[in-house]
Amino acid sequence: MKKILFKSGLVALTAISVISCKKGSENVEISKPLLIVGQSISDTILPKLDGSGNAIPLKGTMLAGKTYHIKADVTINQGDTLYIQPGVTVLIEGDGQSAKTSPTIYVNGSLVSDGSKTAQNWFTVMETSTVKKSNPTYKDDAANDPAFKGYWGGFQCGPNASLLLLRWSHVEYTGSTWGENAKDYGAKSGDAKFTIFMNSTGAQKGSLIVEDSWFYGSKDDGIRPNNIYMSIMRNTFSKMGGTGGEATNIKDGVYGDMAYNLTYGIATNGLKTSGDIGKPMVVNIYNNTVVNCGFRQTKATRNGSINTETNAGGFIYNNIIVNCKAGLRISYASEKGKPSDTLNTMYNNNLTAIGRGNAMGGAEQYMVFIEPNQFTQKQSYDLNGYVNGPVASNGTNAGTNTANDSLKYDPMFVNYDMAAMSLERNYRVNQIPAGADFHLKSNSPAIGAGVFATGTGKNAYPKKASAPSLTQYGFPMKVVAQGGTFGANMSAPNKDLGAFPTDNSGNQHTY
Repeated sequence: MKKILFKSGLVALTAISVISCKKGSENVEISKPLLIVGQSISDTILPKLDGSGNAIPLKGTMLAGKTYHIKADVTINQGDTLYIQPGVTVLIEGDGQSAKTSPTIYVNGSLVSDGSKTAQNWFTVMETSTVKKSNPTYKDDAANDPAFKGYWGGFQCGPNASLLLLRWSHVEYTGSTWGENAKDYGAKSGDAKFTIFMNSTGAQKGSLIVEDSWFYGSKDDGIRPNNIYMSIMRNTFSKMGGTGGEATNIKDGVYGDMAYNLTYGIATNGLKTSGDIGKPMVVNIYNNTVVNCGFRQTKATRNGSINTETNAGGFIYNNIIVNCKAGLRISYASEKGKPSDTLNTMYNNNLTAIGRGNAMGGAEQYMVFIEPNQFTQKQSYDLNGYVNGPVASNGTNAGTNTANDSLKYDPMFVNYDMAAMSLERNYRVNQIPAGADFHLKSNSPAIGAGVFATGTGKNAYPKKASAPSLTQYGFPMKVVAQGGTFGANMSAPNKDLGAFPTDNSGNQHTY
């Protein structure tokens, strides 16, 4: 037995190999070894209780092929690790009616869900006669769609949590309410829990690594961290936030990268970064595809695709935004936010396309390429229908959106009709259509329009010598551990825009 040293202690690594030979052949096939951290968890009804009826903290390894039932809150203690082999299903027995009847996974140590492309892991609610799951018929019905019921509490990380890593994992139906322990997590009793909350207040920042995973259905924000290092790569987010909320809402003290994610039908923004007064943060946002976002949030100043606010900086490149309430916003002001960190922000080579330039009816806002009177301007290699106006003394830009440029910047996805999906109320659909394909057709303007490591001219990597944070952290950052079971598998910026480049190196999901 080989021993490896991990952050949370000494753990055992057991390799289980399967060898098969064909008669008359010299070929030998060896399966990928399965890792065991600590003791195997054979009990499938969790949590186990001690003699006094108290829940026993969870640690060790959930085993491939098993289905585990979570019937009440489970906790991973500081210094302990819960490792989940590929091909595990975790059914949470929650109803969304109260904190006590809607279990939460509390991570004070480390949790690693190590799914694979061929053996994915699942964290979902157990369906019953009264707890119903969503289905494709719920396209725009936040009041009744079970996706927004908040059946369980997601992953709530304590101040000294070391690592939360989700790989090839499905996370569904989160957002149950907080109870008596709300203040320990910066919330109030009755607030909806975020799908993932992580806020390091200890001596070391924790790490959040989320890659190749699916997030479906939440009452509020999906990923909501503070004071950590992170890598969020190649994921799919849909039906996040009932009447408000983002797929990712990244807060002060966070450094890292968000890339190759598809966000579809999100209440407010697909991707948002926001620091605080005196508390900066820098996150690179590149090669994402953001579709049909912003229309369940009725407040006018919350934007609707990619949004940066108070003291937030980073490189923002190679993104595609389609049929959203508004394109990229580098904020000067909003209902909650104050100015972004424009010194430590660079952006260009982004495509924003809207189905039409007219009002969408009723109280709905226009779809716009860029919201005027913010810091955002159309950059030299952007593809959108915004015309820059005069720059005010405070740095804001009073430009105009060209209605006749509706449809002009269609990225030409393989199977998503931008024009058809803007008609009537199709732009509000939050269910990814079956068979949708966000790869690029051969004549797409997004092909070859991105910055990449060896690019020159319009494709050259951005640099800003006057920006200390951008210079210090780089593009991409790679601030979390790289490679292996406990590290990130990062994807660098691509010559094509969006999450699904033509070399198939980005997001691997099909719909």
